[in-house]
Amino acid sequence: MNNALGLIIQREFFSRVKTKAFILTTILTPFLFLAVSFLPAALMMLSKNDDISKVYVLDHTGIYAPLLKSSDKYEFINLDSKEDKLNDKTTALLEITANLNENPNAVTFYSEKQQPPSGLTSYIDGVLTEAVRNKKIDDFTAKSNIEPQVVTDLQQLLKSKDRITVNTVRLDETGKESETLGQSASIVSMALTFCMFFFIMMYGQLVVQSVVEEKTNRIIEVIISSVRPFDLMMGKIVGVGLVGLLQLLVWVVIGGGAIIFGQIYFGNPMSGMETQQAMTMMQNQPEMMDGMKSMLFNINWIQIGACLLLYFVGGYLLFASLYAMFGSAANDSQEAQQLMMPLTVILLLAFYTGFAASNNPEGQMAFWCSLIPFTSPVVMMVRAPYEVPVWELLLSVVLLFVTAVLMIKFAAKIYRVGILMYGKKVTFAEMIKWLKYR
Repeated sequence: MNNALGLIIQREFFSRVKTKAFILTTILTPFLFLAVSFLPAALMMLSKNDDISKVYVLDHTGIYAPLLKSSDKYEFINLDSKEDKLNDKTTALLEITANLNENPNAVTFYSEKQQPPSGLTSYIDGVLTEAVRNKKIDDFTAKSNIEPQVVTDLQQLLKSKDRITVNTVRLDETGKESETLGQSASIVSMALTFCMFFFIMMYGQLVVQSVVEEKTNRIIEVIISSVRPFDLMMGKIVGVGLVGLLQLLVWVVIGGGAIIFGQIYFGNPMSGMETQQAMTMMQNQPEMMDGMKSMLFNINWIQIGACLLLYFVGGYLLFASLYAMFGSAANDSQEAQQLMMPLTVILLLAFYTGFAASNNPEGQMAFWCSLIPFTSPVVMMVRAPYEVPVWELLLSVVLLFVTAVLMIKFAAKIYRVGILMYGKKVTFAEMIKWLKYR
């Protein structure tokens, strides 16, 4: 690395790292994501004071009121006569005027709210519906002279949550059996696909912003008098890339530290009832627990980490060089956005192809798109959690970095002309002509 290139990298890196905007964005972004994650729960806690807490039940039949059980959130109070109980928004009146088996519409819920809590109305609907169904079953049992115990046993069978789970086993070419990763690998692959797309797009546009700012400020003539255009372009690409890596590292450290701090000082945020419900869900759906174990122990995280680093570096160099090329040909940021449209389309194509390939990560589409350099940084992240053959990974990485080097040389030829071009709207055809300039 020559002195000029090193100075440019330092300038691009420190000019961004030392700004208040970068410091605030880097530090506050993880906390913003955490706040957004916990915001729904906090809003629900704040809105509990406004929810209906008492429900007065006026049951003219005397059949259904005993079936409604009070809980921590709602209290059901039986009434003998209709009174004015709606004194505030935390009370409601449930009136049942007739036998619901004979008249299903003989139930009314009164409250001052335009929209009562859905959990409360769902609970009432469920209790009354089950009572009506049980009455119909009892009437049918008596009419058909069926033993009641038989009907009870049949209901228990119908309510059974037993499920058949198909175990999937992978057979390699030698006939050796191995456990498949299942849904957990698919979740990881889609998350990696989104991250790769987001990172390349975000930091590539930072390169464009840097190029356009220097060109519009008319300081590029001073810089180019003492620095080669190629060194200037590469300095911007590498400097912005290092800024991105530093920002990601800080986000990982802050995010991980916040999670550990929350676990130590706040413990389990769920109440005892919620914890019991979660454990019951895990017991009723053992595939969820198996999926979590598979995600932690069966996925090759070393391969994922290596792929994430290699494809981020290769993909960033490839697209950042093209971003710098289009930024040099633009007169302002608006014109740069128009010139960058083909890159945006390519990245979106790779993004949607990656999500489509998640349904069949070993299919032909996933295979070929993971080899094509313009789509491989995103699509290969779909296949990274799976056992990708080593030769495919090596071939894909080699093609990506070779193409990145060629694109850097290609972009440098256009960049050296574009950064000194002012006041003229550039077309793609004219940019191709610049390749022939010496």
